[in-house]
Amino acid sequence: MSAALSLIEQRGVKAFSLKDASMHVGVSSAAPYRHFADKDALLAALRGEAFGLFHDSLKAASAIGGTPAERLEELGVAYVMFALRNPARFRIMFGLAGPSEPPAPNAFLLLVDAVAAVMPRAGEKRRHDLVVACWSIVHGFATLQMEGAFASPQQDEMEQQLRRTLRLLIQPASIIRRPK
Repeated sequence: MSAALSLIEQRGVKAFSLKDASMHVGVSSAAPYRHFADKDALLAALRGEAFGLFHDSLKAASAIGGTPAERLEELGVAYVMFALRNPARFRIMFGLAGPSEPPAPNAFLLLVDAVAAVMPRAGEKRRHDLVVACWSIVHGFATLQMEGAFASPQQDEMEQQLRRTLRLLIQPASIIRRPK
């Protein structure tokens, strides 16, 4: 599995094979088939492992004290930092999701709960809209950063930019009242 991650980091999800992974670790090309039926099975195992690590990272961030808005901000930072520290896992997690396989249900529920804490009196539709907006911002920010679309700031500068961006969304949302 670590060989597959390394190759995916170098070549991308679609450009690696089980044969390449076996050569990478110096075993026969038949060896991976003792553990995985095919490349898709290996990717599914990697995806499950990645989502577990991702969930743990977000759960730790959600446990940080402070206001609900601060906890939601920490979730966003944890999301992006996970992606930047684990680019191959991140690509596997979100590159293979299909309509019948929603990404990270447990991690997604952490976001839903954090938004509900920020907007306790808002209606379900308004909270859902903030969930989608937060997820879109952090996922887009992570993807753009991974692809080099931003000038290469130091990690501290990048994190501060992310925090400012999230606050633009979260701060006003936390004061919105439920419509009458």
